[in-house]
Amino acid sequence: MAQANRRQSRSARPASGLRSHLYLLVAAALLPMLGIVLLTMWHAANRLREDSRTHLAEIASLLAHAVDRSILDHIANLGMLHEATAGDADTATLLWRRGSAAGLDTRVVSGHGAGTEPVPAALLEAARATGRPQVSGLFFRAEDPATPLVAIAVPGSAPDAPGAAVVLRSNHLIDTVATAAADQHLLVAVVDPEGRIAARSRSPERYLGQPVPDWDKLVALGTRNGVFEALSKEGQQVVFAFQMLEAAPGWALVVGEPLAAFQARWRAPLPGIGLGALLAAALGLLACHLLAGRILRPVGSLVRRAQLIIAGHDALPAAADPAPPPAIRELATLQEGITNAEIALRRRADDARTLAASLDRSQRIYRTVAEAGALVFWQARPDGTISTGTGWPELTGQPESAALGRGWLRAVHPDDLPALDASWAGVIRSRGPFDLEFRGRDARGQWRWVRARGDRLADEDGGGWVGVLEDVDARRQAQEHIVYLARHDPLTGVANRGVLMERLAAAVAAARQGRHAALLCLDLDRFKEVNDTLGHPVGDALLRTVAVRLRQNVRGSDLVARLGGDEFAILLEPPVGREQVEALAGRLLETVQAPYDLDGHRVVVGASIGIAMTGDQAPTAEHLLQNADLALYQVKHHGRGHSCFFDPGMDRRMQERRRLEMELREAVAAGQFEIHYQPRVCLPQRRLRGFEALLRWRHPERGLQAPDRFVPLLEEVGLMDQVGCWMLRGALQEALRWPEHLTLSVNLAGHQLDPGLDGWLLEELARAGFPPARLELEIDEETLCRSFTAAEASLARLKGAGISIVIDQFGTGSSSLSWLRSFVFDKVKFDPVFLQELERTPHGHTVIDAVSSLCARLGIAIGIEGVEREEQLALLGGTASDEAQGRLFGSPLEAGAVLELIRREQQAG
Repeated sequence: MAQANRRQSRSARPASGLRSHLYLLVAAALLPMLGIVLLTMWHAANRLREDSRTHLAEIASLLAHAVDRSILDHIANLGMLHEATAGDADTATLLWRRGSAAGLDTRVVSGHGAGTEPVPAALLEAARATGRPQVSGLFFRAEDPATPLVAIAVPGSAPDAPGAAVVLRSNHLIDTVATAAADQHLLVAVVDPEGRIAARSRSPERYLGQPVPDWDKLVALGTRNGVFEALSKEGQQVVFAFQMLEAAPGWALVVGEPLAAFQARWRAPLPGIGLGALLAAALGLLACHLLAGRILRPVGSLVRRAQLIIAGHDALPAAADPAPPPAIRELATLQEGITNAEIALRRRADDARTLAASLDRSQRIYRTVAEAGALVFWQARPDGTISTGTGWPELTGQPESAALGRGWLRAVHPDDLPALDASWAGVIRSRGPFDLEFRGRDARGQWRWVRARGDRLADEDGGGWVGVLEDVDARRQAQEHIVYLARHDPLTGVANRGVLMERLAAAVAAARQGRHAALLCLDLDRFKEVNDTLGHPVGDALLRTVAVRLRQNVRGSDLVARLGGDEFAILLEPPVGREQVEALAGRLLETVQAPYDLDGHRVVVGASIGIAMTGDQAPTAEHLLQNADLALYQVKHHGRGHSCFFDPGMDRRMQERRRLEMELREAVAAGQFEIHYQPRVCLPQRRLRGFEALLRWRHPERGLQAPDRFVPLLEEVGLMDQVGCWMLRGALQEALRWPEHLTLSVNLAGHQLDPGLDGWLLEELARAGFPPARLELEIDEETLCRSFTAAEASLARLKGAGISIVIDQFGTGSSSLSWLRSFVFDKVKFDPVFLQELERTPHGHTVIDAVSSLCARLGIAIGIEGVEREEQLALLGGTASDEAQGRLFGSPLEAGAVLELIRREQQAG
């Protein structure tokens, strides 16, 4: 009885619904997934945080590499200057300041102790002992304890040779990376081995030289790089990454990012990940709810059959797996309804499959259109005629009917039509895909590059082709522009050197069949003056206009190319004769030398042309170009402004010039130059007034060489700066041994006339302790013509300091008298050609008298050079010449002979 009651009690309990069981099942499935999501988020947070640390460390490594490169550049420059100046710290410092942006307070110190900057005592010794460059820690000048300094030392070229060091402001170490750091809102600092701030991107004036907070954390890591958290000098919590420097052992570069910004960067993706997890869970619960709302507790066979119908399963025939008739009328009715529904659904499934096949075909067609980003969607029949052309009106402005059949070919560019027609016919024969680019006329009547591509449809889809026309005009124009730039000069639009060399090779080959061509190399004269005085935009406009004039004066088959700078080349295609080339060269000179109106400026330049014919010992294109260059050099060497044909002797002279250049470089290194001094006497007493310093070269084989043999080449190859600086220092030291009333004359070369002339010259005078009033600077008239504008302000400052400015070789230029009113010169020195005029013609005396009278009224002293005989001096007569020099008064003397001459004059009273 009790057992029956228990069974009745259990049967009386309400059964749980299917919906509840489904919810429990979903919850059981979601709980592990939720755990996986949380674990994934934890791992993602760790990975993002580690990525941020790695990113900061990579920035530190990159910036440390940049600082290493800067230090190595300083080391390389210091070593090169030390070797080039033979240990002369002053010269090295001067050259360092000219070639570096480190500032005028940078000094080079030699191993002899030369220079004025303090250097840590053991630094040069360590460089010598180890044979490797050394970088000091921070140190300070006594007179400027607020500016931390760092010294870089290099050993000498030999074990016992003294080294050199350069002293820099420490913050220069990160000049190259400060901008990059500022763009990323990072703090960048360089720290010396003792933990002091040597360079800093933020507020360097406040913190340079101070110890780094938490330096012991970095040292405790014991690695060459790493990441740690510490306080900045401003008291801000910062994540720091450091990288030890390779070029400066013990030094470190530190990159810091505020902790808040660092954490915000790696935490930013986490809310998104969490939101995605919550959204996925919500979607799962929603799906469960929807599914539970549709499912009721079906009877077994009816449920299985209904599921097959719902899923569209058709593996079994309609009468298969019959279920026994239910005992309940409602279920029987339900079974009959399900059976009828199954029959109807199967009929609809057949219809749906047919429709799906059609939709699948359309889907493939429109997927091709979508992927192509097309202008026009087209479809062609199996015979190749177009059946549809969606988008044709928008592209061409014509109705779609105009594209049907073969009408679309009428919109194709005539030059592209044959290739397109042939390709389309080949596609029809091969029944394959189609891809071709051509030009079509758009709605504005302009030709536009399009790409037609498509593929063949399967036979069950009706055959034929489907494809698109896509716009590729921008890409084709970009490709054509790239090809254009590869073969043309971007500034002037003429051909570049590569195209010229191709055409020269063809011309050399044609010459072997007797069809000769000519190459003209044209160089603009005084182009640098245009750039220096009017600016580079005007210089660029001049080059473009010159290119236009050159093309207007040659045949269409000829080639105009720009070789670089202000040099052009013109290739006259064969056949061409020497007379024809000579006539063209004359026209080109006349055309180029005509005035230009550029941006409101009237510009006049000259031109020189070197000409080489194919066959003139030019077996290759390179030889032909070299021959034309040699002819151009010959023109420049003999006055510019004309043309010259190449002859084999030019090559021999160029070889001689190269040999002389090598000897000059050896002479500079071996110290073969000497300074001689020619007496200058005042008239009529013939008392010494001073000496002119003259450069001489004592060749080991050919003996003493006159300056006209080597000085022009020194200037041309860029050695005159070094030699001129050496000569000035030597002459100043020697002149200090003379009586104070004797002056020293020094000649200035053309390249020395620049806006910075007064700076370095006054510095040299101060270093030597030489009074400016005892120095005369002589500038020949030709040099004034070329460089006076650039140096006028500098010359005025030198004159204001007490230095005398002298026009040398007066009367050789085309506008000598104009210089007398353009600047207040202290003296003019007549060229020896005036003495020759005195001996040949009576008009010479009149010219000298007139110029002397004019100079006297202007307060300008007169000097005359080249007086070799008493007869010449007598011809001057009453001319108001203040001084003279020449062999009559004394040839150039060595330093010892100068002192002897002074002693004899003093004894003579």
